[in-house]
Order: sequence, then structure tokens, then C-alpha cells
Amino acid sequence: MQEVQDFVTHLPARFGAEGELLFANGRNVLKVFVVKEGHPVLGKVVVKRFRARNFFQTLAYSTFFSSKAKRAFRNGMALIRHGFDTPEPIAYAEERHHGLLRYCYYLTAFTEASSVRTELDVNFNRPLAKCFARFIAHLHQQGFVHHDLNFGNVLYKEVAKDCYEISVIDINRLTIGIPSQLTLKDCKDDFVRWTDRKDLLTYVVEEYAKERGLDVARTLNEVLRLKAVHDRNWHRRKNFTLKK
Repeated sequence: MQEVQDFVTHLPARFGAEGELLFANGRNVLKVFVVKEGHPVLGKVVVKRFRARNFFQTLAYSTFFSSKAKRAFRNGMALIRHGFDTPEPIAYAEERHHGLLRYCYYLTAFTEASSVRTELDVNFNRPLAKCFARFIAHLHQQGFVHHDLNFGNVLYKEVAKDCYEISVIDINRLTIGIPSQLTLKDCKDDFVRWTDRKDLLTYVVEEYAKERGLDVARTLNEVLRLKAVHDRNWHRRKNFTLKK
């Protein structure tokens, strides 16, 4: 649409001064813009601006690898084609200076869905946990691995009593492989990052195994082993950083 083209063209100039801020850290900024007043999709658009961590990342994304925004856009389209929910991809844009990628932008439709963090990690909503487990199972059955599946990146809407629609965001790290060749080790990032509650993790993994027709006890033991390795390595890195 012409409105999208015009918006993207002027986005580098507008992003810093306009828009409603949703989130910001050292590298990434999330804002909401109105692209076309009253439009069901363009009336409220979320723009995520990515910035590389250092010069080496800048060089890599400028020459050898697709930008994070481009990967997020392609992954979003792939998820939707396979029947998964993610905020509707609208466009991506790249801002370059002298051939080097300075910023890249990923545009999606706004969503009213909420993070599952409180309902799962605090309240342990079992019906929602079961929907979450099935969502992960279906992702892996189609060859998708999110790789950053923390509770901030998992959203939900209640569509009926004890029935929930799960969606994912922050999908630039997502990979797509051959489903039959994915092992639990290949998928470990989708289990080890989102909780330290053993009761919640156990329940979700057991429901995941049932949905995929896997041996429940064996699957749970392997995930708990992978979780222990991940946590041990994480604490080592954390301690090393603190000592420095």
C-alpha cells in the first residue's frame, strides 16, 4: 500500500521523534505508530528498531547475513503460512550509511494479547499451560524452533473458557528445519529459558510429550538434563562476568 511505502521511506527520520514508546534497551526500541487512521491493520502499527551490538555484528549483517528485521519478517510470514499466530507482518526496512547497516526495522500489526508470564509462572494456570505445551509441540512438528522462548515473547488470548490462543513475538532467531530430524537437543532453547519452576516445567513437558506421542518419562528426563546443563552454564557465565 502507498501509505506503508510512504511511512517506511520516512521512518528513519520519524522514529526518534514520533511514536508511542513501548520498550527500549541498549540495542532495541519498540514503538507504536498510526500509519492510516481507522484502518484495521495500519491504524496501530508496532515498529521494532534493531541495532547491532558492535562493529563486527554491523559488518556481518551488512555483508554476509540477513538483518534481524528481514529474518523476523520472513519468519513471521512462514509461521502464518503454517497456521501459527504471530502479530501480522507488514514490512521490514534497512537503514544503511556508506553501505553499512545502521538500523533495521520490523513492522507488525498491533496486538492486544498479553504475556503469559503471570498466568503461568505465578498463577500456574493449567489450561493455559496445556495450550502452551501443545503450541510448542506443534511448532516442533512443523520444524520450527523459536530459540528465545521466554515468557516475554509468548502471548495469549482467551477465546473460550479454559481455551487460549498462543502467539509468539521476537522471532528473528527462529529457525526452520526438517521436522523428522529435530531432536530434543535441537529444540532445547524452547524448554530451558522460560521458568525455574520445576512443577510448571514438568507439567508442560509431559503435555508436550503426550501431544507428540513421545515417551513421557524419557522426554521429561532429557529436558530436565538439558535444563540443568543450561542453568549451570548460565551461572558460570554470570559469575565470570561479575568477577570481571
